[in-house]
Amino acid sequence: MTATVASPETALHAIAAWGLPGASGIELPPESDEPGFAGRLQQTRLTGPLLAAAASGDVELSPELEADLVERQHGALLWCIQLEVRLLEVREAFDAAGGVEHLVIKGPAIAHLDALDPSVRTFADVDLLVAAHDIDRAVAVLTAMGGTLPWAERRNGFDRRFAKSVTPTLPDGVEFDLHRTPADGVFGHRIPLDRLFADPDHFEIGGVSFGALSSKHRLLHSAYHLLLGSPQPALMNLRDLAGYLANGELGPDVVVPEAELWRGGAVLAMAVDLVADRLGVKVPAWVKWRAGYRLDPDEVVMVERHRREGSSLGRAKLDVAREMSLRDRAAYLTALAWPSKAHLEDRSLRRRDALASLIGVVRPGPR
Repeated sequence: MTATVASPETALHAIAAWGLPGASGIELPPESDEPGFAGRLQQTRLTGPLLAAAASGDVELSPELEADLVERQHGALLWCIQLEVRLLEVREAFDAAGGVEHLVIKGPAIAHLDALDPSVRTFADVDLLVAAHDIDRAVAVLTAMGGTLPWAERRNGFDRRFAKSVTPTLPDGVEFDLHRTPADGVFGHRIPLDRLFADPDHFEIGGVSFGALSSKHRLLHSAYHLLLGSPQPALMNLRDLAGYLANGELGPDVVVPEAELWRGGAVLAMAVDLVADRLGVKVPAWVKWRAGYRLDPDEVVMVERHRREGSSLGRAKLDVAREMSLRDRAAYLTALAWPSKAHLEDRSLRRRDALASLIGVVRPGPR
């Protein structure tokens, strides 16, 4: 019988699942000493978990691979430190501007609150959840610090009413993703945002306390980001959600009622399926819940449409319009059909093309 040799993809999935329920052992591929494998680890942000697995004795690294990974992780952590320094500066600028109601989400919050050690979970930018009434002020603060926006606001007031996020980039390349809501489209519209700010967790950077989502909200945000953030779920995001599901204090009895308030049961269920399918991580309490949960076909269609279209102008943009008040719907559709001149110029669009695109979505031709 021929022995099975681990492939790079199999190894990456095993590293992403390391330490979680049902995970298989890590077997490195024959080419693990080549720079290309270390590069894949760095690209998927799995360098930290593999080094942690080696430190615990669960896998043995060659001296060459270990040295390469340590150097790469050192560079990634230096960038994380730079991001956290910028976060401290932005916090000070927010306070000087009269205050901006915000929470730190994703990378820094996960690293400090959920990882085995902050050094294991690296991140590439800073994400903040900003209360809608403070979005304009937050953007003004970042632009005053030299931040640039990819394009002008679609219409005056659009960002604080309808946008998922606004992303200023500081002169040193640090991106601040200022989220009005954790998800785009109809799924973000449904989230009761006031609940996210009502009971935050906290962590410290440099002696300064930052608010973060509560643990059950971090689990749900992780599920939404995993399922809706990209057609191809990132391995680190799979690991993040798997870690939350494995937390005995975050069982279905705690999380599912909150998901129902978000009208996001289908999103949660499909994200749980992804973790089981891609990583093989199966937590008994969640397996039992998933076996008894029936997916609504209409919700599945909306999820798949959202994943397929992303941020482009398509049917998913109309899914959210249907759930808005008449006043908001009129303002939203007007912004889609008739953006500001500055927005069109920044995106190299013509007004007639924007209008024609929306008409094509509303009245799609035969397929």
